[in-house]
Amino acid sequence: MEKQGSRALLAAVIGMGIVLAVGSLVLVGVLAHRISHPRATAPATAPVTTTMAVLPQDLGRLVLDEPAGTHVTSIARQADMALAVALTGGGADRVIIWDLAHNRIIGRLQVSP
Repeated sequence: MEKQGSRALLAAVIGMGIVLAVGSLVLVGVLAHRISHPRATAPATAPVTTTMAVLPQDLGRLVLDEPAGTHVTSIARQADMALAVALTGGGADRVIIWDLAHNRIIGRLQVSP
């Protein structure tokens, strides 16, 4: 009788060990997958599409009145028809919000020198 109880206990311990090992492997796999494939949490982090909407009329050229030595450091799409353009040089760093639908600047952010 004692031998049968020991075998059952041994089988239960081995079974729980296997369940713990498999559960740990699944947890590590899920964590690795989530780290390598992050979800977009905000609309600003949505992937940028390369197609641009065609404007119904030609609004002409937009000329930025920026000092000499200004360079564009990055451009990020903010909404359907707006770009955030980061500028450096020619003074303090700054960001310009460009409304593509109306071809005008709708906002400026200047970083203190």
